[in-house]
Amino acid sequence: MAGYGTARAWAVTAMVVGASALPATTPEANAADDPAPTTVVWPVTATPHMTAAALGSGSDAKPVFDDDSLAGLFAPGGRLREVVDAGKGRDVSWVLDPDVVIAAQAMSTGYRVAKDADSASPQDTTEGTGQGAARAWLTALREAVKGREVWLLPYADTDLASLAHHPGTDTEDLTEVVSGLAADAKKRVDRALDTSTRSGLGWPADGALDSDVTALGAKLGVTRVLASGQGLTPADTDPVTVGSGDDAMTALPYEADLTAALGRVKDQAPEPTPTASPSMSPSPDGSASSPGPEASASPDTAGKATVDHITALLKANARPVLVPPRNLSGTAADALGAAVDSGTKDGWLDLQDLRAADDDPVEGKAGSPSAYPPRLRDSELGKDRLTDAAGNLDGLATLSKVLADPKDTTESVHAAMARALATAWRVEEDSAQETFQDRTTAFLSTSVTSLRLVPKTTVTVTSGDASIPVTVDNALQQEVSGLELRLTSSDSERLRVNDDKISVSAEGSASHTSQIDVTAKANGKAHLTAQLYTTSDGKPWGDEMTFEVDVTSVSSGSIAVVTTGVGLIVLAAVFRMRRVRRRNGNGDGQDESTSKD
Repeated sequence: MAGYGTARAWAVTAMVVGASALPATTPEANAADDPAPTTVVWPVTATPHMTAAALGSGSDAKPVFDDDSLAGLFAPGGRLREVVDAGKGRDVSWVLDPDVVIAAQAMSTGYRVAKDADSASPQDTTEGTGQGAARAWLTALREAVKGREVWLLPYADTDLASLAHHPGTDTEDLTEVVSGLAADAKKRVDRALDTSTRSGLGWPADGALDSDVTALGAKLGVTRVLASGQGLTPADTDPVTVGSGDDAMTALPYEADLTAALGRVKDQAPEPTPTASPSMSPSPDGSASSPGPEASASPDTAGKATVDHITALLKANARPVLVPPRNLSGTAADALGAAVDSGTKDGWLDLQDLRAADDDPVEGKAGSPSAYPPRLRDSELGKDRLTDAAGNLDGLATLSKVLADPKDTTESVHAAMARALATAWRVEEDSAQETFQDRTTAFLSTSVTSLRLVPKTTVTVTSGDASIPVTVDNALQQEVSGLELRLTSSDSERLRVNDDKISVSAEGSASHTSQIDVTAKANGKAHLTAQLYTTSDGKPWGDEMTFEVDVTSVSSGSIAVVTTGVGLIVLAAVFRMRRVRRRNGNGDGQDESTSKD
């Protein structure tokens, strides 16, 4: 671990507010005390950035991110890279948001970044710059967690309280979405990190509990919950069992003051990073990728005063677990790592796994929802935002009806919906979550309108049987099926449609033309109306398309005139041929008489 660098000490020492509240005891004074069994949680979480969209399909698909912020977080000097580096080699319990690992894995193979917040089209993107940084970060994390205890939070670190405090059908649907992502997410993280992770850990905002929060956690399979003591009885040093039967879980109290102190330790603002140039685009091994907007030239290291303060708070901690803030800074991670090293070296800190922290729990209960802290309610996702998120299930259901294989799209939309419920949104601008959420809605709306009938103007046919082409444009990047084309005539006595229903399928990013058999019976104009329908439920798809058909029939009088004219021409030709033969016959006779003479 880096030493107590002084270059940035000024930036963090003043931010460790509350130095006057340091415990009277010091590590030196209590070196002979019995070591305190403590679990040190090492969190890896971030605000979500991966959207539901992707450029391409199948194994060639490149996910779309709303911006390139994660590139800076993963790069050397970035917050997430520094947190991983600081935790490496220490006997800590890693607590991961699985979505962060999945996002890094997606970036490591190439990804796209949206050009602006108003576009939901995968084509309206640029190449991401963090491929190499994400790949290197995954390698660093894989090495750091090797042989250590690794816990996964609910997908995208779901805001348990926001869901719990707005019960109803929307909440039930969203809870089911988050729950359905867990098993696959665990498999993907285990594979990416070459380890076996553990599930069932919950971390409500600010560690605050009430009976609704614990009930919602139980639906998501939470069996252990990190608790600051707010809304927990008793709220002392012991693990507490709340609930009963299948809904029972163990609350693990942590010291909120220590968490707050670590939260006040901030990184020094990084130097501006030059805009990526073509020479900085990702190479196959990622060595030339841009470090990103949040990367720093060197690690953020804590000053001695900061480390001493955190060390003193850590020694005074009597709780079973130590929980840093979600957005643990690189400098705070450095200070915490140094404090942990000091405690284990001097013998007053006995590190243990999170599984051991819930031994011998006492019976207790979570408080009433009415007592939930008002300041935390104010930062929750409101009912309207949850309704908007749940509404995407309707758009997904509509789109899925026409996709030949909707599995990938369903998974990507569900994951994006869960990201819109992340606890991380509480510390972002009010509009940030709304903007991210609206991207999913726009993606689904754009996808639905990308499958449409190509407009036609006027088609001319002659009497009798004919074929009229109608084209379906599939701008989606995957094959569609489950559609049928229906045509109706405004005047079936003049123009009859023989194929009233035709099955339609089309490859991704391609058009499909169907030939519609009709019978024209009389001169004049008629109108045909084409409409796509889903075969699963017979509902209309998109807008109908009406075009004009001009029937140009040939009359019987005209046919008689033409026939008579042809007959006269034939008779004239026969008469002429006879005259030629007669003339040739007479000439031959005269030649023979002359010869005899």
